[in-house]
Amino acid sequence: MIVKNYAIPLMVIVVFGILLAGCTQPAGTGPVTTVVPEPSPIVTVTVAATTVPQPVVTVVRYVSQKKDLKEPDLMFTMQVPVEWNVSTTRLIKSDIPDYRTDLVADAVFSVYSFYFSQDQDRAYRDQFRQWSPQPAETTVTINDITFDRFESTSEGKTRVAYIAHKSSANERGYVSVLVFTASDRNRFETEDFEKVVSSFRYFSGSSAGNEPCEEIPLYDLTGNAVSRKAGGGSSDAQDGSTADGWDSAGSSGDTSGGDTGGSSSGGHCNR
Repeated sequence: MIVKNYAIPLMVIVVFGILLAGCTQPAGTGPVTTVVPEPSPIVTVTVAATTVPQPVVTVVRYVSQKKDLKEPDLMFTMQVPVEWNVSTTRLIKSDIPDYRTDLVADAVFSVYSFYFSQDQDRAYRDQFRQWSPQPAETTVTINDITFDRFESTSEGKTRVAYIAHKSSANERGYVSVLVFTASDRNRFETEDFEKVVSSFRYFSGSSAGNEPCEEIPLYDLTGNAVSRKAGGGSSDAQDGSTADGWDSAGSSGDTSGGDTGGSSSGGHCNR
């Protein structure tokens, strides 16, 4: 009787132990769950573009001082840079010679002068129209002189020519052609040459005494200096001209104030 009393609690303990053993699994025999870590967020860093300062190119333009010159035989005046060595060459020795006034050497800038009756303006027009590319033609008036203007640009150079109309011939009957070639490497050269052209003008015998004193030297084709007679004219006086080279209809001299040299410019030009 006593054994039965102990048997029941033992059976309960055994059953309870079996139940506990059935719920417990051996360590390491079950599947292992791997925990995958969350990916780190991708951080995008925006770098501001660095602006590299560009060098500033400063173009320094040299502005030359100017001087006023006159060509007493051909009765024109102009203003040029002081460093220019300007000279006139008498191309032929005749009663009515042609002249070339060189402003810049090597035919860069020249003034050609011829007597209006020789019709050379037509030959000059034909010559300039042969430029390539074909030049642009316009008509301009500068200091009461009407010009046909030609301009053509190619191969880094700009060629410009001005042909005065015969109706604008000066008092001695001379017509002028101004021609220059400017290099595009010098961004200001065309502009500077045009300023010289804009200063070109004719003067009369009566106003010669008020013109600049500095005369353009005159040479022959051999390079010998040609003397000018008193009054500014060379020895090759034309039809109807006086010894001083100006038309007798004009005022070829001012003898006031004791000036007896017959000069139209001696002692009276502007300083």
